[in-house]
Amino acid sequence: MKNHINYKNITFIAICSLIYGSGQIKNEDLINPKVIITNTNDGSKVLLDKTIPTLEIVELTINNKNSNYASIGDELLIKATASEGIIQKKILINGQPVNDIDLSEREFYASYFFTSTDNNGIVKFEISFSDSSGNQGEIVKSTTDRSKIIFDKIPPSDFTTGTVTSKGGIIRQESWNSTNTHLVANVPINKSDTTLVNGKLQIWAKIRENQWEAISGQILIVSEDLGKDKSVSVKELIIESITGFKDGEHINIKSIIKDIAGNTTEGALSKNKIIIDQTPPIISKMTIESSNEYPSKARISDEITIRFQADEKIEEPTFTIYKKEIKAKNTEGFTWNLNHTLQDSDLEGEIKFSHTPFIDIHGNPSIPIRKSNKIETIDTTLFFENGNKFVGKWKFGNINGFGQYTWEGIGSYKGNWLDGKKHGNGTMIWIDGSKYEGGWALDEFDGYGTYYYNNGDVYKGEWKNGKKSGKGIFTWNSGNTYKGNWIDGKRTGDGIMAMSDGEKWAVKILSLPN
Repeated sequence: MKNHINYKNITFIAICSLIYGSGQIKNEDLINPKVIITNTNDGSKVLLDKTIPTLEIVELTINNKNSNYASIGDELLIKATASEGIIQKKILINGQPVNDIDLSEREFYASYFFTSTDNNGIVKFEISFSDSSGNQGEIVKSTTDRSKIIFDKIPPSDFTTGTVTSKGGIIRQESWNSTNTHLVANVPINKSDTTLVNGKLQIWAKIRENQWEAISGQILIVSEDLGKDKSVSVKELIIESITGFKDGEHINIKSIIKDIAGNTTEGALSKNKIIIDQTPPIISKMTIESSNEYPSKARISDEITIRFQADEKIEEPTFTIYKKEIKAKNTEGFTWNLNHTLQDSDLEGEIKFSHTPFIDIHGNPSIPIRKSNKIETIDTTLFFENGNKFVGKWKFGNINGFGQYTWEGIGSYKGNWLDGKKHGNGTMIWIDGSKYEGGWALDEFDGYGTYYYNNGDVYKGEWKNGKKSGKGIFTWNSGNTYKGNWIDGKRTGDGIMAMSDGEKWAVKILSLPN
């Protein structure tokens, strides 16, 4: 048999090789060859991706101190880490679409600021996403750790600050006298409002037209307080450092309640206004005489009369003569007297008598009955070896009340003090030209105040723990201004930027995650 070559098949194979590139042809079927392609002429490829992307980590964080609650103006951050690169995503928070920012190929986050239009309750969100192949991941509606954020925009219900009572020493209703050691204010806690649990309350006071001053710290509300009056005690030192404290003035007391989400309600003033009276009564012209023709002598059946004068209204004192108790009577003006008819049982000799302490209507005894640290406030001037100087009120062995302190090489402070610390309202001026005027709390800027920078910038607004906190306006020396919210000394949330040329922008400051 002769060997021969089928040239038609060879030609076909060669043509296929040129068209499809390198490959393999199965020899068992040369008539209908099968070609397995391993690469293309231009290097292009198509990958089949059947893997559905997932979000491995989904976290919610809030800038509210109570990490599970949010209120109006708070910022919510939602951060996610995917199993692979994510190309498309759509994020809804409370039904509102929000823009997202990529942190890496697999990580992204979005920010949302709560407004009054948001509904109370658990914050709802949805994340729709797909990978580079178009595979749609399952819509995510919960965090991977099952944590939740609760939005609460409802402030605590209206209330009236309860009774305010002085304590310690001689207690008289609505009075602060020389013997009292502390003041107790009662605040009603709504039984049905469970959002008050782990909230805070604080007591405030003012005299006349002075500004309100916080006279207590922020007191924690616990579940046992619901439906009851919560009592807050304020020490004597703080009471007597309230701006305008002096005899004859009245102390007004109010309280502020904050729920766990940070919503606050200012209670109406207590109906009790505490009058300040620390001046003891002066007793004078005390005499004793008998009805005998010789007033300095007496016999059985003669009447003994004791008279005295008080320089102000006092409570009825009780006298004891021959073991018999007799109440003195206010007969005319500030004159008091009492009578005793001598009995045969009375002892012969000089007539002796005693009496209960003379106490004015506000509880001040004519003779001090408490000798603790009750020291009179004095005006003093102190010079220190380092060049510092103080001029002002001194009480309880420290700077208390109003005064001016000058630090050599630093600056000076003029205002109110509490136990050696700037507290209340005052003005600090530094030698570099900076200046702060407003509220203080234990040496820190607190409440409302204005800081003037030495370069001409000015911040006017709220402070907490020495930092900008709350609402405020910052004005640059260029004339540009920013009006908005501040937390821990930094701008946050929505604000308005106004340029010196009249142009205004609505801006949103984002708190980027670490």
